[in-house]
Order: sequence, then C-alpha cells, then structure tokens
Amino acid sequence: MPMVDPQPAPELNIREQIARIDNLLIDSQKKQREFHLSVWQVVAAMLGGAAACFAAGGAIVKLLIG
Repeated sequence: MPMVDPQPAPELNIREQIARIDNLLIDSQKKQREFHLSVWQVVAAMLGGAAACFAAGGAIVKLLIG
C-alpha cells in the first residue's frame, strides 16, 4: 500500500489559494453590483411614491376647487 504524503504538493496549495482569491473577488464584485442595484431600486420607489402623492394632491385640489 503506497503511503500518502500528508502535506499537499506546493503547486496544489498555490492553485487552491488562487482559486479562493478568485472566488472572493467574484463574491465582492457580485455584492457591489447588488448594492448599486438596490440604491436604484430605492430611488425608483421614492419617485413612484412622490408621483402618486402629487397625483393624489392634484385630485384633492381639483375636488376642493372644482
């Protein structure tokens, strides 16, 4: 039965570290994109709410003034 070296080969260790760094970079970029998207979603929701309030105010003014 061949003996297995408990220490991984140096090349494998370096490849594993590079793969981990790549995954961290990809995850970071994904979170950054999601953050920028969420900011625009909040802006769009606020604009929609403001437009609805403006329309409701206009309707109330029209009812009051006639």
